[in-house]
Amino acid sequence: MPPNRLRQSSEAWQDASEPGSRGPAEQGRSIVNRARGWVAPQRHRPLRRRHVLQLLALLSAATALGLAACGSTVQTLPRPITTSSPTVSASASPTLDATDAAIIAAYDSYWSAVNQANAATSSTGAWNVPALSRAMVNPLLGQWQDELMQQEAQGIFVQGSLTAQRPRVISNTATTAEVSDCVSDDALEYYKATDGGTATLVPSQPDLPSGGDDGVTIAFTLVSGSWMASSSVSLEYGNCTGY
Repeated sequence: MPPNRLRQSSEAWQDASEPGSRGPAEQGRSIVNRARGWVAPQRHRPLRRRHVLQLLALLSAATALGLAACGSTVQTLPRPITTSSPTVSASASPTLDATDAAIIAAYDSYWSAVNQANAATSSTGAWNVPALSRAMVNPLLGQWQDELMQQEAQGIFVQGSLTAQRPRVISNTATTAEVSDCVSDDALEYYKATDGGTATLVPSQPDLPSGGDDGVTIAFTLVSGSWMASSSVSLEYGNCTGY
């Protein structure tokens, strides 16, 4: 065990009141003085450097304990900020601007008018269905009316409808536009009444196609603020490549 550093050394002085610290004469005077009520002042021990350091250490410890007893603010380390990687969401379909949306709406109205006219071929006057003139202008309007009149003259009527599948605006100059699409005519059939009144299916011909998907491009013209189908730019029977 290491020596106790606080132990007094052999050089420590003795108290002035202890026996043996003075000579016999001094001890006699001390006895007399005590009898008279007078006590010699005590000598103070000198503080050595080591004692001073120990005292300062004790005072520091006592001060720290006092502060802890009175309460102290506990400082906590700030929590690390956790950053998460941004979630990548699936990109949504592009939204059409107002002009292109109006052109696509006019394109849908175009095929709606054609289907209404075909449904009216079971009787006369299909070429004059009002929906045609509301959705088209010449030369396209005249072409459809001519075809419907020819079918009526031959006794041909139409069953089924044409269906637009993926129309897209491929040109737009603010006053003219073009729409490309792959149109399905799977449900469209042409019939002709025979002498007995029985409807007979008319074989597919270049001018009377049926059964399949057709690539089309329709031109539109802005007329009095409304988009109207004005011409058929291209038509490929049974082929939608590039449309």
